[in-house]
Amino acid sequence: MEKTLPSVFLYYRIGYNIIAFSSLLPLLYVSISTPNQPIPLPAWTWYLGIFCLASGLILLVRAFQAFDGAEFLGIKKEATPLLVQKGMYQYVRHPLYFATIVLILGLFLCLPTQKMGLTLGISYTYISIGYRLEERKLIAIFGTEYRAYQQRVKALIPFIL
Repeated sequence: MEKTLPSVFLYYRIGYNIIAFSSLLPLLYVSISTPNQPIPLPAWTWYLGIFCLASGLILLVRAFQAFDGAEFLGIKKEATPLLVQKGMYQYVRHPLYFATIVLILGLFLCLPTQKMGLTLGISYTYISIGYRLEERKLIAIFGTEYRAYQQRVKALIPFIL
């Protein structure tokens, strides 16, 4: 995109964030607010859901601390990119995606319905595609430094995946 349409690329980050949030938020709203078929789960899973929700929110906040918020959202021009490998990034290459996985799993466990299950599936599909695209971009930017980082640190779930 940067090479093909450089003038549009300036707005890439803000456009990406608008598309991501404008897709996810209505999906979550419909999944939570409209009546649908419950999925029977043991009562204790609700407590696990609350734990996942709280953990996911904490993880999101911690992951965002590594960035300038205005740059991340695309409001401010990005400075020279640096490969962050400290904080949460020493355990997982994509902590924002990891936090989202935990958060949406928590929503599903608290509201185990067919629509929330579908939301969970759609979100996980989006994440599995998004992180791969981001990996390609990061390899193009950081090259061998990022490849070495890939060898040391799991992509989405610490110590597992």
